[in-house]
Amino acid sequence: MKSYLYVLVIFLLAACVILAVFYSGDLPNTHNNGFKRSYFQKAWSNSKEMNVPETLYGIVGMTPWNVYISTATEGEILEIGKDLLGKPKKISLPGFARWYDSLQFSSLSIWVDSPRIYLFAENKPAIVKTNFDSSSFEIRILPPGGFSREAIAGPDCFILRKFDPRVTDQIFVRYNFSTGRLKKEANISETFGDGGIISDGQLHFDRVTQKLCYIYYYKNLILSFDTSLGSVNKFASIDTTTAFKMRTGLVRNGGTTAFTNITPANIINRLNYVQNGLLFNMSTLKADNESDKSFADNSVIDVIDLKNGSYLGSMRFPVYIGSTLSQFVISGDKLVGLYPHGIISYDLNLALLRQRQ
Repeated sequence: MKSYLYVLVIFLLAACVILAVFYSGDLPNTHNNGFKRSYFQKAWSNSKEMNVPETLYGIVGMTPWNVYISTATEGEILEIGKDLLGKPKKISLPGFARWYDSLQFSSLSIWVDSPRIYLFAENKPAIVKTNFDSSSFEIRILPPGGFSREAIAGPDCFILRKFDPRVTDQIFVRYNFSTGRLKKEANISETFGDGGIISDGQLHFDRVTQKLCYIYYYKNLILSFDTSLGSVNKFASIDTTTAFKMRTGLVRNGGTTAFTNITPANIINRLNYVQNGLLFNMSTLKADNESDKSFADNSVIDVIDLKNGSYLGSMRFPVYIGSTLSQFVISGDKLVGLYPHGIISYDLNLALLRQRQ
């Protein structure tokens, strides 16, 4: 009987702690976030959708004709026409089963730049360049220190967010695939000595402006810099989250020590893409002039001009089969949105964006 009472008391205490955190903690969207949104009217017009039975993980490539999507099956991607007509084509990555285990890859990121295929073994660290017909296969082992983000800035030019043991953090580096030369940044990144956890984010390369853009997950900081890695412009997303609210620390498991977050990791800027000097950023924060229902029923994307950091406006994209966007890319005047079991192509009205620039 005493054991039952003990379990009941523990359960009630845990419930009280959870309720206290919920009502007194700084949880997103439980209070005003201190900013408002201005929405483009008719930001997009036509849309096409395609249901896919496989679980879709991520968009891993785009050409003028096709979009490439990774699935739950390792070593397999889908090729889908950008017009969303016809049946998806399954493609097995050449030699994947043979060299995946032998090279002990994990944290593998795939990018298709047809006909080339790049595989980023972030833990190794290594970069593999191959193609669909297996006629070429090249691998480069990088200097020690894994990386977590990568962008292709040219046929042999890669910008990586790579671990640097001198600062116990991640910094930006430029790696040349042909020569093996690696150049480190000059005072672009904030470093906190936690392996890069608190300053994690997403990295993009804009082929039109030849600029890189890094958007922080956990606060409203945006970095814009070129491939020389010599200087940086700093902007902000439209919310008021100017400081990190997450804390990190060391945890030990047996003989292994690793950094992790020791408080909740509330992502502020969840998804984004960069095209033609514009940042399209999907925020997790509700504006003060939005209703709970409107925000919950749509994926909200803010548009920011990276020339000066000015906010141009926002767009709404309705949920699809109960889900918001899990990823999106922009190609020309189309936004291709990925959902867990489907893909939608939206025709954007880019004239509206240009009017506000």
